[in-house]
Amino acid sequence: MMSDIDKADIIAGRLRQEPYRLLNNDCITKSVRLKRECRALGIPVKVVVCIGLARARWFGRWLTIPVIHGWGEVGGHRIETSRPLGSSGIWGIVPVDIRPVISIRF
Repeated sequence: MMSDIDKADIIAGRLRQEPYRLLNNDCITKSVRLKRECRALGIPVKVVVCIGLARARWFGRWLTIPVIHGWGEVGGHRIETSRPLGSSGIWGIVPVDIRPVISIRF
């Protein structure tokens, strides 16, 4: 039998494959969708939204910049929904490498 984390990760894997669009299909939107789909299956999920720090490549230089990011959390386990795991986004930012500074769970 699959655990809640495994079930949520399957749903998140499908969401990761959808194209990332900053205004209508971003990490926060996908995390809320993860929560809705998991709730329908009886899996308790929290959405975490944070202001964090990430390394970004801008004009050939690596900088640490503030970013807003969101993910799902099942049983204290972080589940990324924004992009396929390990892939980078704009300016070379990899979502799993974002270090939260301030976070809100709902």
